[in-house]
Amino acid sequence: RLTFVGDAMQHGPQIRAARTADGNHDYSACFTHLASDIADADFAVVNLECPLGGKPYSGYPNFSAPDAFASALRNAGFDFFATANNHCLDRRDAGLKRTIQQLDALNIPHVGTYLNAAARDTLCPQLVDVKGIRMAMMSYTYGTNGIPVQGKVVVDYINRDRIAAHIARARQLQADVICVCMHWGIEYKKLPVDAQRSLADFLVEQGVDLIIGSHPHVVEPMEIRHSDKWNKDVLLVYSLGNFISTQNGTD
Repeated sequence: RLTFVGDAMQHGPQIRAARTADGNHDYSACFTHLASDIADADFAVVNLECPLGGKPYSGYPNFSAPDAFASALRNAGFDFFATANNHCLDRRDAGLKRTIQQLDALNIPHVGTYLNAAARDTLCPQLVDVKGIRMAMMSYTYGTNGIPVQGKVVVDYINRDRIAAHIARARQLQADVICVCMHWGIEYKKLPVDAQRSLADFLVEQGVDLIIGSHPHVVEPMEIRHSDKWNKDVLLVYSLGNFISTQNGTD
């Protein structure tokens, strides 16, 4: 049983509401009604759309969430984080590095952003064992809001040649299931745009099994696509929408 949720974000009101008297943050109440469903999954995946960039914490437009947010997601039952999205460089290279370091310290597997090219070559695709099934996980984003990488860190941007190479690598590693998390599309559009449809066609042609979309912040259609080339069905989810946020015009 697999569980995927959409964008896990931290806007200003959430950060302030979670602040405790001692200056720390407690998010446990946010998942009270969901924890059992998440924990029931054999493998649960969340899109972490806010860097753990350290203080000062901030919401939109340049996110930096408290480390306690990632801990709460892990404690709620999430097994894996996708990290390639348009906000992963909100705190520039230092924030991306710190996010990776904090996730590693929490023993949370993740894919999509890396400390350097050598790390990506080692970690992508990320193989996880789910009850004896070898799942290959990948995560890509259309962009990073115009913020460029300035040092050695790596963001997996959407690049068809690179994605095809990673998928081929997943087969070499004898993955049973290939899952690609795509940060794509247009915000607030309830239907996929041509660029998403074209990329979906490409991914189906490459032989993936799961295409899980995020970024539009609203739910977009899902469908089962059949690949004649690979003789299998592919689950295509264009956008899962937001999982947790206060995206209502506030900071």
